[in-house]
Amino acid sequence: MHRFFIFLYYLISRNKILSVFTALGIAALCLFFASKINFEEDINQIIPKNEKSDLTAKVLKQLNFSDKIIVIIENKSSEDSFQLSETADTFLRKIEPLQRYIGTVQGKVNDNEISETFDFVSQNLPLFLNENDYKEIQEKLGKDSIARRIEDNYISLASPTSLVTKEFIKKDPLGLTFLGIKKLNALNISKDFKLEDSYIVTKDGKNLLLFIDPKNKSNDTKANETFVDELDTIKDNLNKQFKGKTEISYFGSPVIAVANAKQIKKDIQNTVVISMTVLLVLLIYYFRNFFTPIIVFLPTVFSVLLALMVLYFIKDKISAISLSVGAILIGITIDYALHILTHYKHNNNIEELYKEITQPIILSSATTAVSFLCLVFVRSEALKDLGLFAAITVILSSVTALIIVPQLYQPKHTEENHNTNFIDKIGSYPYEKNKPLIIGCSIVILACLFGFRHVGFNEDIGDLNYIPKEMKISEAKLQKLSDITSKSIYTISYGNSEEQALARNSQLNTFLEQEKKEGKILSYNSIGGIVLSEKDQQKKITEWKNFWNDSKKSQTVSELVSNGNKFGFNSSAFDNFNEILNKNYSTLTIRDYEKVKALQISEFMSHEKDFYTVSNVVKVDENKRDAFIKDIEKKHNALAIDRQQMNENFLGLLKRDFNTLINYSLLAIILTIIVFFRNFELTVLTMFPIVLTGVVTAGLLYFMGLELNIFSTVVCTLVFGVGDDFSIFLTQAMQKEHTTGKNELPTYRTSIILAVFTTILSIGSLIFAKHPALHSLALVALIGMFSVIIITSTLYPFWFRLLITNRAKKGLSPITFRLLIVSVISFLYYGLGGMLFSAVGSFFVKNSKGKTLDIIKLILAKFLTSVLYSNPFVKKKVIKNPNEDFSKPAVIIANHTSFLDTLAIAMATHKIIYLVNDWVYKSPVFGKLVRALGFYPVSQGIENGMDKLKEKIAQGYSLVVFPEAERSYTNDVKRFHKGAFYLAEQFELDVLPLYIHGNSEVLPKGDFIIYDGSITVKVGDRISKDDVAFGKNYSERTKKINAYYRDEFAKLREEIEDENYFKKQLFLSNLYKDNEVVTEVKKDFKTNKSVYFELNKHIATDANILHISDDFGQKDVLLTLYQASRRVFSWIRNDEKRATAAHNYLVKRRKIHYIKDLSEVNKSIDILLISDDSFDLNEIQVLPETIIFINSKNSGIESENYTLEFSSESLKVFKTK
Repeated sequence: MHRFFIFLYYLISRNKILSVFTALGIAALCLFFASKINFEEDINQIIPKNEKSDLTAKVLKQLNFSDKIIVIIENKSSEDSFQLSETADTFLRKIEPLQRYIGTVQGKVNDNEISETFDFVSQNLPLFLNENDYKEIQEKLGKDSIARRIEDNYISLASPTSLVTKEFIKKDPLGLTFLGIKKLNALNISKDFKLEDSYIVTKDGKNLLLFIDPKNKSNDTKANETFVDELDTIKDNLNKQFKGKTEISYFGSPVIAVANAKQIKKDIQNTVVISMTVLLVLLIYYFRNFFTPIIVFLPTVFSVLLALMVLYFIKDKISAISLSVGAILIGITIDYALHILTHYKHNNNIEELYKEITQPIILSSATTAVSFLCLVFVRSEALKDLGLFAAITVILSSVTALIIVPQLYQPKHTEENHNTNFIDKIGSYPYEKNKPLIIGCSIVILACLFGFRHVGFNEDIGDLNYIPKEMKISEAKLQKLSDITSKSIYTISYGNSEEQALARNSQLNTFLEQEKKEGKILSYNSIGGIVLSEKDQQKKITEWKNFWNDSKKSQTVSELVSNGNKFGFNSSAFDNFNEILNKNYSTLTIRDYEKVKALQISEFMSHEKDFYTVSNVVKVDENKRDAFIKDIEKKHNALAIDRQQMNENFLGLLKRDFNTLINYSLLAIILTIIVFFRNFELTVLTMFPIVLTGVVTAGLLYFMGLELNIFSTVVCTLVFGVGDDFSIFLTQAMQKEHTTGKNELPTYRTSIILAVFTTILSIGSLIFAKHPALHSLALVALIGMFSVIIITSTLYPFWFRLLITNRAKKGLSPITFRLLIVSVISFLYYGLGGMLFSAVGSFFVKNSKGKTLDIIKLILAKFLTSVLYSNPFVKKKVIKNPNEDFSKPAVIIANHTSFLDTLAIAMATHKIIYLVNDWVYKSPVFGKLVRALGFYPVSQGIENGMDKLKEKIAQGYSLVVFPEAERSYTNDVKRFHKGAFYLAEQFELDVLPLYIHGNSEVLPKGDFIIYDGSITVKVGDRISKDDVAFGKNYSERTKKINAYYRDEFAKLREEIEDENYFKKQLFLSNLYKDNEVVTEVKKDFKTNKSVYFELNKHIATDANILHISDDFGQKDVLLTLYQASRRVFSWIRNDEKRATAAHNYLVKRRKIHYIKDLSEVNKSIDILLISDDSFDLNEIQVLPETIIFINSKNSGIESENYTLEFSSESLKVFKTK
């Protein structure tokens, strides 16, 4: 992958002018298409979709929430309330120039509106009456009742009453219209107010309320800001003018929204601008380049433009919300430029730079992009847009950073000390070696494991609002005055036609009235009893006609005229009322209702595309809210919407969506990392810090008493994205150290620290913000970022070195999770079983003799054998000798390379007594049983145990001795000690060789991992005590049997060790190294394994070899695996390949020396092995006896002193004549 970017770098460097114009052209094209994108500003796009939420979103889209500004004029003196109306009049005059911002102002009722409303009700009276009204009317029609009413009317007309009142009496002397007007009380804001001087005032007359309905929505803060500023000016001036008399204050969503916008703007100006200045200075200081900040941000800007152009072609519309959230999330993209700059600063070789950073940057961006793409599985359209936008931007940012940054930034080429500034010093400190820090981190993590599941999620978006102090005071005033600020529930009837929606709303209105009577709700505002469907209206008209029969009409009018004559009323005074009784009423349309301003139908009804809604506002106690909502949605075709609860529910849905996203993202990240690293263990190690960061962040929030919210959850995504990047880069650094031994962790850590600084300065600085949302966002960011940097810088390198790097330094093979798990299982089985046998078996052995003891030993042997079989990845084989049944006692000798040797011998026979060391004799697992079975500790001296051993031999047991005395790291048979042969001579026993093959590879000395392989035990031919061919005394027999054993073991190795035998060990030795190394070694072995197997036959077992190579050391490893006595001096021209070969763990256990110069060879060379095509044989002055060419084009020798002894297509062997 890096080769493509190297090619691109040189291509652009050679064509700079063309490249600049191409880049400008692409940018212009992107700007053009980006400007054509249609943005969807509907907040409902963020709502996760399902059947119910679809309906909710449909209703919300056309529902006109009344976000009014409530103006409170408070009487501050002891005088009457006249000054309230005076202040209100002045206020209304002052806001007249602001009509472009104001829809309507409610709270003042003039005489014309009263007359208009009275006439409308009067002319359509049947539509406003119900069953109870007719009962009341019936009472009014009594003779005495009519007489009292006429007398009261007379008194009212004679007194100085308003002209409007006199007109009401003339039109409706019995006051029937007022029964209908009472229905309009359902439109009132509260029962706690009255009408005085044409204004709405509290019942105590000390507060007057006005309601301003702005033209702009609450979330249109840009337009409302000027309006609110003007209102503030008017309020302040009037408070000065009427100081001591009245005081004006106000409260409402538009005002709070503006206050939030102002505070956010102020916080950003006071914190982010300053922090960005500090960041710019920091970047310039570190890179010593004034244009560094531009270079850092340029790839991000370019990628955003490219992403917008791509979105233009694949999406008709894109959610504006997704872009705004995405703008926060893509802050991670500047880290790519920082990583490139930091590595380029420390290594100005462009090809090495691309080789180091291309894979981690592409992998980081791929994992982040894939996790964002998982948002397409979430049911929210806005989140889908966010996923696409962020994913495209992140990928393009990494690519553009790799292309642009190296072209624009030119580091100094002079040698310098890179630890000259504090950032480099912070990056170079070995945190992973600080034990107190590691212990402290581990304790915190353990504590957080118990707390992270309990961190809360605050779904109350109100807690994230910034409410100024004066707004809180105004809200408190309103709460004391009435239930205006109490919990409001919007109940919405809906239908596919106006008729259907109104009919449903009428039924709902009846339900609300009953709920109010029962005290389940405080009050409600509804047109349900006023604006009726045509069917209900017709029903009302029929009820009117049924009530007013001709007899009742004539009798009522007659009584009115008769009583009117007593007070001087003429007969025509009641003509208007007679018209009301005899009028032919008809149904009304919505347009008829809308003509009456006082009804404000538009605030309750709306429709769009044949979908109609009728809204009602219900005031309810908090503790009765849930029951009320359930009743509404269960019994009626209506929705109950609590705006606060709705926000909380939607945020709750978003929370669940984010939880789903995290699960999808983790899976996607794991799969992506596996694809890149091609290794499960490296993937798990890379994910380790990411998961821990989430645990620690959530745990610390819990212990600090903090909660997550929707904003801080988004920031968590950013933190996890940053943690993902850091883990990948550190994996790359640790992998490189494991590959070549070169510690570049300080450079990688420095680039990470710079990335942390950018995030902390840009987001973490908002900790000083006063806005709750910004403050909570910054707090989580700070906790998360510090968790990320500490875990990735401290624990991750510690664990990587503990599990991988340090094992190689100790000469131990890298391991896999499968090897570890299977080994642990086998050792647990061995340990638990051994302790059981030791505790129970030792008791039986003490009291057992003969066959019983033999059976116990057989059971023990079977158990030991079963331990070997507990690992299914190790093949087991016993090559029996038909001439040997172990019935005759002997001294059994075996080679010793592994802890498993004892278990392997048990596969061949059980009638044996071991001569063991103190570790076995005093073992907590088998100690008791070993002592009971008569095993003898060699530390006590053979002379002291002769009698005991003789007793066991007499019982038919053979003695097992490992004549090498100690385990070997290799499969070579070492020098035998004399003890075994001394015993054979003393007890006059034969010597019986057992050959154990494979244990040196399956469980090497000093390791606890059982590797895949095979274990073979071969029973050799018995060497008679009388066979003088092996010597006459134990000293001679020791040497000759040692030589004989080596020859026989060599033959066994030749039978078993084919060309694939060391394949797994070779591949394991390169495990976790760079993919290029792993791939090349596997490819080379697959292609040339037969050649290397043949090569082994042409080299002596103890040869000194000079190898001229151009590989990663795999040939040297194979040569010494076949024969550990060989000494190899290997010269590899390429420094990185030589470092990689020298850092193989097998070099620690084999005689392999990697030299930088041919003069470093300090031994006489037997064989010159050449596998490098570019090597000139003339560079060596003195040639050895044998020269071998492997896959070399220059495989000829221009010398008469050498003859071709062996030749194949890939191998040529020359020897001196």
